[in-house]
Amino acid sequence: MKRTRIVCIVLAAICLLACLQGVGAMSIRLDPPATSQGIMTASAASAYTASASANDNYPISMDQAKNNIRVFMGDLSLDPVLSTTGSLPIGNYYYFTAGNSTFLVNENSGAVEFVHFGDNARDSSSNVLTRDQAYANATAYASGKFTDFSSKNWKLVFDQVDTNYEWYYNPDIDSWNYVTVNAYDFVFREEKDNVLLPTLVHVSVNTKTGSIIDYWGVDRLLTLSNLENTVSLSKAVATAEDYVGTSGVESTEGHREVITQYQNLERLAWVITLTENGGYSYTVVVDATDGSFIGSQYDDSIWPEAWLLYNL
Repeated sequence: MKRTRIVCIVLAAICLLACLQGVGAMSIRLDPPATSQGIMTASAASAYTASASANDNYPISMDQAKNNIRVFMGDLSLDPVLSTTGSLPIGNYYYFTAGNSTFLVNENSGAVEFVHFGDNARDSSSNVLTRDQAYANATAYASGKFTDFSSKNWKLVFDQVDTNYEWYYNPDIDSWNYVTVNAYDFVFREEKDNVLLPTLVHVSVNTKTGSIIDYWGVDRLLTLSNLENTVSLSKAVATAEDYVGTSGVESTEGHREVITQYQNLERLAWVITLTENGGYSYTVVVDATDGSFIGSQYDDSIWPEAWLLYNL
């Protein structure tokens, strides 16, 4: 299932970026309101505008976004090219490219929140670095890019070696090249009172060279005043089992998260993982205050749970 979904991501990325020379595949999928590849209906455009502007009162200009990328990279000569704009549950974004690198800049804050360095992914055919060496590279990079990284209370929720796939455009032969990418993936979630928060840092490290392939740095204010659940874990598990309709569940796991939907609307939720006897797992998100079903692991309106499960 995971491999099939990764292939779908790659194909979608090729369709979106085929006209952009030297662009590497990005790990984040935007929902574009309108691009040069398509036309929105009037009703769709109206609905998008209403939702997208809800928490986007002071959008920065495209030139400001470019300058912020230059500062992020420490290269004032860099010339990022805007390829599209779009939305995630946590905001609206400019999508820029520069060579084989891609940058997503939050239109409201101006923060460079998602970066992919395509050139750093190419030479990763062997695992030369140890896990601890890769972890040191990841935390050093995050400390230099994410404000107050060292002072936040983090929980390491992903710590693994992943194999992914990437396409590169070769202008010399006017063709796309397909390569395998091996990387150590580390994801840190901010934690408070044993509840995972929407703020996270993700760093992907080349297993051979130690260079950074991907960086996500999302810092969000906690708007919920109460992190206590009124729905028990057992009731949340029952809701998850009813949704999945599965039998032969071997194990269950549940933890609390503050999830984000619909342009930074926060909710306290139980994230339930059900594992069958055959080893296949289902992830279901349940509201921790009223017990209602919110979504599954494939619901990309849920940040960050669905995005992490989908992309890693």
